[in-house]
Amino acid sequence: MSDPNGTPTPRDDAHDESTWTDAWADERWHELVADLQVDGSVDDAEGRPGPGAPSAGWGTFDVAPWVRTPGPRDWPASDEVEALEEAESHYQPPEPPPVLGRDPLKNLAWGAVAGVPAVLFVLLLVVRPFPRLVGAIGGVLFLAGIAVLVWRMPHERQDDDGPGAVV
Repeated sequence: MSDPNGTPTPRDDAHDESTWTDAWADERWHELVADLQVDGSVDDAEGRPGPGAPSAGWGTFDVAPWVRTPGPRDWPASDEVEALEEAESHYQPPEPPPVLGRDPLKNLAWGAVAGVPAVLFVLLLVVRPFPRLVGAIGGVLFLAGIAVLVWRMPHERQDDDGPGAVV
């Protein structure tokens, strides 16, 4: 099959993409978009309504335009109900816990465990020659931080309600 101009369309030779032109692709694209437009018309040969048509299934009846179906808020609310709704709709979040916690020794230990290796790495890259005393002090601080964290770790479970996980 070919166009009125005599140029073959891609439907003639589906495997030969050299016959496809930009004009044909644009035309085909606009045809596809036009087919997908929601206009509420009959789409197929059997007479089924298109995607934009109003549904006329079982249980749907025409209602007069001045008739409104009642909604969930179509009654006069008393002062008590309004006060209750106001109290329930206002949320006050609880105070967040402190960022670093309340144990300064544990905070210092975490700082030693996380900060000392980073500082030693930067010093190792920047300072030439690297002083052995700084490396030894950094290693001792790192090990002391780990020791404090292990020492302060809880030794038994506080909420032991059973064998499952505590959520």
